[in-house]
Amino acid sequence: MNGRYPHFKGHTPAGLHILRDGLVMNFFIQRPHRQIGGSIVRALAVYRQHVGLEKLGFYTGYEGYDLRLDAKALSDIHEQLINADGCVIQLWEHDDQWSGYRFDYRGRMLGTDTYIRSPDAVSCASFWLPTEYLEEQGPARVKELAMALARELPLTSGYANLAFNGMMDTFRVGPLIHDLCFRYPGLDIVDDNVTYDLGTRPKGAYWLNFYGQPLLDKLGGVAGLRERLTLPGISVEQLQPDKVLVQLGEWPEADGELRPYRQLARVLEPHLYQEARPVLPAEVMRRWERRFLD
Repeated sequence: MNGRYPHFKGHTPAGLHILRDGLVMNFFIQRPHRQIGGSIVRALAVYRQHVGLEKLGFYTGYEGYDLRLDAKALSDIHEQLINADGCVIQLWEHDDQWSGYRFDYRGRMLGTDTYIRSPDAVSCASFWLPTEYLEEQGPARVKELAMALARELPLTSGYANLAFNGMMDTFRVGPLIHDLCFRYPGLDIVDDNVTYDLGTRPKGAYWLNFYGQPLLDKLGGVAGLRERLTLPGISVEQLQPDKVLVQLGEWPEADGELRPYRQLARVLEPHLYQEARPVLPAEVMRRWERRFLD
């Protein structure tokens, strides 16, 4: 770890809190929601038990309002996850500030007429932690949670990493991120738009990287990854026959040389995803996406 992690809060001129630092665990699954709803329910239960049931106290209702997450609401959410053809679920820590703890899920109706023109769409589950959790609990505790989530999910790819935790659909958040993203290249820019066309490609190089099939074979399998990822601190761990974890150091890094990230990015380069609907201006986003390559 290279010293203290960055902590920041971004607000609109009217005082609305729209950006903060955090750590995200993102899992992309190229399967219809109908096939994975039960896995999402189990993963959400793992996350809540790990961080504390009280950490998610609100949810976004059908009309966009934040409502109290009580037993009835949680039961209704589980019902959606199990029985709906597709769904969007958002659970929050607070109703009056941008949350450090957060769960977002977008379950796509893949294979239906709705997505016939989107062959690379994916379902996605995002589990957020405040940076303070990492600092207080340590990286082993965060890795334990990420691995427990990965075991529950039939992931195509996934990762855990420091990130900009923001209201990405608000136009004012882009300039705030622009001022910070090259100062802290280890922080990921998380945008739900990636779920429309990510497919089986990796999104980038991160602290904890989870690869499932068919991506794992494209990267040369466990043996191929071990042969090419040679820097001290990098580990390649087979979790299941079709699932591997690549870890870049004991702690995630926000800035500095980031040599392990650069080595992994070079391995991933032929397969990397390029953001089609960027939060930042297109030329800035391309430069940021290649920050470990150029």
